[in-house]
Amino acid sequence: MPLPPRRAARLKGAILPSALLVFWMAASHFGWVNPHLLTSPQSVLRVPWDPDFGPELAIGLAASLARMALGAAIGCVLGLGFGIFLGISPRGNRVFGPSFHAIRQVAVFAWVPLLTAWAGNGEVAKVTLIALSAFYPMVMNTYQGIRGVPRHYVEVAEAFCFSRRRLLRRVVLPAATPAIITGLQLALIYTWIGTIGAEYLMGMSHGIGTFVSEGRERFRMDVVMLGIVIIGGLGFILNRLIDAIGGRLLSWRDISL
Repeated sequence: MPLPPRRAARLKGAILPSALLVFWMAASHFGWVNPHLLTSPQSVLRVPWDPDFGPELAIGLAASLARMALGAAIGCVLGLGFGIFLGISPRGNRVFGPSFHAIRQVAVFAWVPLLTAWAGNGEVAKVTLIALSAFYPMVMNTYQGIRGVPRHYVEVAEAFCFSRRRLLRRVVLPAATPAIITGLQLALIYTWIGTIGAEYLMGMSHGIGTFVSEGRERFRMDVVMLGIVIIGGLGFILNRLIDAIGGRLLSWRDISL
C-alpha cells in the first residue's frame, strides 16, 4: 500500500540525517577519526548533565530565543514600515531607495566591528545586528509586494473614490500580503542566523552561540557538536513553524471566488 505523499516526503527527507548519524556512530566506534576531533554521540548526549556546561546550555538557549524575539520584532516592524513607505511614495523611493539598496549590499556580519566600536559587546549591539538581519528582507519583500499590486485594483478603488488611507488598508496591503508573509518568513530565518552569529562573534553574555564558542576554547568537541545539533534542530523547527503559519495566513488564496 503506497504511503501518503506527505509522509513519503518526510521519510525521504530523513534518509540523509539518518545516514549521517549512522556514519558518525560508526566513525567514533571504530576509530576512523581522531576522537578529540569527532567525539561519539554518547558523549554529546552526556553534555546536558555536565556540571560545567549543563546549566549554561539551558540559560544560553533561553537567552538566545529572547534575544532573537526582540531583534526580530524590531527589525520586522521597522522593515514593514519602511517597505510600505518606499512602495507607496515614489518621491521617497527616489530619495531613500538608492541609499537603501547600496547599504543592503553590505553583509550583515560586516557591521560587527562598527557596532562593537559604538556599543561594545553588550545587548544593544547584538540586538541591533539581529534586527538588521530581519530588516532587509522585510523591506524588500514589502516593497516588491506593494509595487506588484495590479494597476486595475487601484483604478477600481479610485473609481469608488477611496481615500489614500483606505486604498492602502483595503486594497494595497491585502494584495501585497503574500509577499509580506514571505518577507516575514525570510526575516525570522535570518534572525536565527544573526542571533547565533552575534553571540559567537561578540560573546560576553549567555547564548547558544557563546556556548559553542566556549566549547571550542576549551577544546570540548562534545559541547561544540551538541551546540551545532541544537542550532540546526531549532532552525529546522523554526522553518517548519514559519511555513505552517504562512500557509494558514495565505489559505484564502486557495478559495475560489
